[in-house]
Amino acid sequence: MVGFGWLIILMIFFWIVRLINVEKPHFKLFYPAMLFKLGFGLLFALTYTLVLKGGDTTAYWEGAVKLNHLFWDSPEAYFREMIQIPSSETIRNYFNQRTGYPPSWIYREPESFFVSKIVSLFTFVTFNSYLAMSLLSAAIVGFTSWKLYELVKDFTFCKHWILAGATLFIPTVAFWSSGVSKDTFVLAAFQTIVYIVFSLLLKKKQFNLKYFLLLFISIFFLYKMRDFMLIAIAVPLATVMMSRIIKNMKSNPLVLWTFRILFTTAAIGLTLIYLQTLGNQLAENAYLEELAVVQQDFAQNKLYTGPKYDLGITDYSPIGILGAVPISIFTAFYRPFLWEASSAFLLLSALEGIFMMALTYGFFFRSGRIKKHFQFIKSKEFLIFALLFSLILGFFAGFTSGLFNVLIRFKAPFMSLIVIFLASRQPKIIKQSVGGDTQR
Repeated sequence: MVGFGWLIILMIFFWIVRLINVEKPHFKLFYPAMLFKLGFGLLFALTYTLVLKGGDTTAYWEGAVKLNHLFWDSPEAYFREMIQIPSSETIRNYFNQRTGYPPSWIYREPESFFVSKIVSLFTFVTFNSYLAMSLLSAAIVGFTSWKLYELVKDFTFCKHWILAGATLFIPTVAFWSSGVSKDTFVLAAFQTIVYIVFSLLLKKKQFNLKYFLLLFISIFFLYKMRDFMLIAIAVPLATVMMSRIIKNMKSNPLVLWTFRILFTTAAIGLTLIYLQTLGNQLAENAYLEELAVVQQDFAQNKLYTGPKYDLGITDYSPIGILGAVPISIFTAFYRPFLWEASSAFLLLSALEGIFMMALTYGFFFRSGRIKKHFQFIKSKEFLIFALLFSLILGFFAGFTSGLFNVLIRFKAPFMSLIVIFLASRQPKIIKQSVGGDTQR
């Protein structure tokens, strides 16, 4: 009953927000978008409780409930546990028979138990209701998705219905990233960072205390849950900033070419150093252990023994990893294929993959001269970021997942960006397309 009570409260709250902003034309999508998120959050919760009978999401919830019990048993112990790095040796430091113990396979993974720590904050207003926590999680990521939509809604290089659909209405993203899960908070943190950074860069908004706090919290969350996301964000952002610097240097060719040479030399040098370091890690099996940690939350749960894929990679040297980049990215962008879909959720993802293939075809063959189109893309900082981020995260997701259910979760953050990138056109081509005379 608590869960359905929160559902009603959130629906009323979202409707009030809609009424307050009724004069803003784009807010006609706000209520449908929030209901979409709440609906998939509810579906996610019911699927795991009634159909699958548990999983990592219910383990996160159990950990949060045990933290709630710990707070009422000893507030001091609760806050000490919140800042403690959990391990198999620390589980009995503060938890006891009165509080109960969180699931051990979640607790001994700091990245996973951090989700329980976040969700434990919800327990005080949800009375430990799993359904209510799921709906609150969906509401949070619903708001961050809405802010991402508000960032992109005025872009002229993409049709509005695609901008709205990509940011608000992708079914697999809504399902896997709307409940009590690591993916929900990873997506919310990522969208917050993108919204703030590009609001500052493109919309010239002033940096303030609110932005600082949101950025700090989002970066901290990513660092604690999936730190490789920070690399996937930092590299494209650095490229965007370098592009902006180069544009400002065009009036001085000597300085421009000097900067380009130094930047290229530094990039090559850092790449060689990274590959050498990676090779040393591989020799010690450290890198493979890191990949195992990334997959650990899934591999130790029977739910994630579902459909697998094999990239056929046997060479884990730096050269071997570089050789696996194309197939890893292709896998992340377009798989599972229809014949690989063994469940309704995988079938939905396979249909999205077909849509991605159609967008890719349109990008290369229906966007005018491809060379000129890439020159246009180079002038759009958001598209540069979208492409590079999608390629980096796509490689990591495709290379490390091994399971289609894991792949779909990992690639959720880049789905909206790659759809917008592939659907981008020069504004005049969009107008001609709307008028029925598409320039090829």
